[in-house]
Amino acid sequence: MNKSVIALVVIAAVAAGGVYYANTQAENAIKQQLEQANQSYRNMAANGEMPLISMSYQAVSANVLTSTYSISGLDVSVAELGSVATIELITAKDVNPRKLSDKGSMHFSGAKATDAALQMLPPDASDFVKSLALHGDYSYEYKDNGTLLFKQQTRINDEFSLGYDFTFAQMQQFWQYMREFSALSPEQQQAIVNDEGYAEQIMAKLITAALSNGELSIENNGFIERTLAMTAEQGQTPDLDAIKGMALLNISMLEPLPQQMKDALAEFVTKPEKLKLSFNFAEPLEFAKVQSGELLLQLSSPEAFIEFANLQLKAN
Repeated sequence: MNKSVIALVVIAAVAAGGVYYANTQAENAIKQQLEQANQSYRNMAANGEMPLISMSYQAVSANVLTSTYSISGLDVSVAELGSVATIELITAKDVNPRKLSDKGSMHFSGAKATDAALQMLPPDASDFVKSLALHGDYSYEYKDNGTLLFKQQTRINDEFSLGYDFTFAQMQQFWQYMREFSALSPEQQQAIVNDEGYAEQIMAKLITAALSNGELSIENNGFIERTLAMTAEQGQTPDLDAIKGMALLNISMLEPLPQQMKDALAEFVTKPEKLKLSFNFAEPLEFAKVQSGELLLQLSSPEAFIEFANLQLKAN
């Protein structure tokens, strides 16, 4: 074996060892964050703020070359009840376990209620919930001009999905605060989260931001019908046709709503398949003006707000 081949073998071995070390460090960082969350739950339970919640997992894996990190077999327990929910897999991409990335995504699949949680429900409701599995996708991207793009979609089996896509503006102060927070050690982060002023600090940064545009969407493939059939059988709600009739009557009485939006709602109620609400504000909706009430003074009627937000509603 010549010297160049030996050198290549040595370089490859060193590189593989470096990747393995980096992956291990990333996995340890994820485990540390999970333990930090559990410690926070223990502290709140000790203060009487909430029941004791704890998370455990089967495995954690990391691939720093592809910036992909995953947790499999996540189990959520609550006090004496024990395990109440499980998630088969959580995968994050383009994120960093030790600092806030400006872009990232997360996917989870197979979130289900456990037998311990189902036992607290009536038999029919228990069977219904047992048949459900949640799946979700989230992504975000922060840009240097202070824009934050955020997307989310949550699905129930293949029967129902709820999604939203928002564009925020003026997020510089909030993002800088979160960058600084993520750079702290787990112990320092824990101390800040436990501080009484933490929520106020977060809100102070968020209040400087604004909402530019976005959309919310619903896709139904029999889930609404199946849910109402179950609740009607239990005597908790009228049957589907009765509910549709009441909903259509209420829609017709929504006087401030433009006729086009009434028609879209009526179409969805009659045939509940797809519904999308979109908005694009004439100027970014500043949260500070909403909090102070200044916006309400400027937009004194529902019609004025609909025009300002350029609200659009479409069905099917």
